[in-house]
Amino acid sequence: MATERKTSLVMLVLLILLMIVYHVGLMIYVVLGEEPLPTVEFLYTFGFLCGVVWFLKADSQRSEVARVYCPGLIIGIGWLFLLPYHLIRSRGVRGLIPLFALIGTYIVLQILTAVVYAATAFNNM
Repeated sequence: MATERKTSLVMLVLLILLMIVYHVGLMIYVVLGEEPLPTVEFLYTFGFLCGVVWFLKADSQRSEVARVYCPGLIIGIGWLFLLPYHLIRSRGVRGLIPLFALIGTYIVLQILTAVVYAATAFNNM
């Protein structure tokens, strides 16, 4: 049981690190005045979906969600609803902590990217 928690925590941290690396990369592109390559967007999307599947597999003892036939397809279609459902169903209120960590990280990084974009646009005027 302790290894499951540790593995799912590691996957949560890796998902957050993936989001941070992607958004820092976007900020670098914005500062340089370049458009990100489509490959970067594809790799981020692919990596994020794989990370969600790996998180659910690491957490598979808590719920039947991770034992679906084709997790890639299911996650690709409904990860936005499936991940919160799984976390709340398997952990109760404590499931909101990793959920808020992911959502909070995403919102903070979006705001930071917008600030860098606005500062760069202001400096170019």
